[in-house]
Amino acid sequence: MMHSAVNPFYPARRRSVPGIIPLSARAMEKRVIGTATLYRADCFDVLPTLSGIGAVVTDPPYGIGFQYRSYDDAPERYDDLMQRLVPELVRLTGNGPCFVWQSPLKADRWHRYFPKGYRIIAACKVYPERGERPRCLSWDPVIFWSGRSLLKDELPRDWHLADLGPWDGYTGDNPVPCPRPLAQVRYFCDSIPAESILDPFMGSGTTGVAAFLAGKRFVGIERDPVYFEYACRRIETAWKEHGHAAV
Repeated sequence: MMHSAVNPFYPARRRSVPGIIPLSARAMEKRVIGTATLYRADCFDVLPTLSGIGAVVTDPPYGIGFQYRSYDDAPERYDDLMQRLVPELVRLTGNGPCFVWQSPLKADRWHRYFPKGYRIIAACKVYPERGERPRCLSWDPVIFWSGRSLLKDELPRDWHLADLGPWDGYTGDNPVPCPRPLAQVRYFCDSIPAESILDPFMGSGTTGVAAFLAGKRFVGIERDPVYFEYACRRIETAWKEHGHAAV
């Protein structure tokens, strides 16, 4: 079956973006904002240098051909990404707790990469009416695993419903094509007992903002320079407005 028959994003995917300097040609950058440490780099260059992470809350590329600004989300890259990513997350957290957003299109492969006994959390979203499109419900699976706790020890329930009616994530100045609703990411960051949270695919910094609001330390990694700068601005604003009081 052709990829375009599986996912409508695939035909629009770009293998290269004019004007983007390859990451290998740029120096790694590190910024500290309050209790957050942010890296502009490929996560696989940074993860081996880290240790002692309390928990992971992250939304990596799904390998479904989604059109990012400078990342090739080709479906054939999914296997390599997960083979490299999951062992690093296991090592950094001492085998969890980890919360990793995924696409249902890859459900038949999860058992290959995630630790035995993983659980699925339903991250539900209510979309408002848009033009002729009616109000509708959608959801994303979030994979949870932990060798040190049960899901009930981390979250009060295995689902969360976010109302996107008042949310301008798709129409504001956020450069990320599909940013996570802050209220939903806060559900995870507020609930889990860990004192530090890692997001190796930081995007526009939603997890970092949620971590600050939850009074927790944050480590974020993002390779795209536009996303990184936007994330830094959001996280700095959150720190100035909320971080000092939360710590």
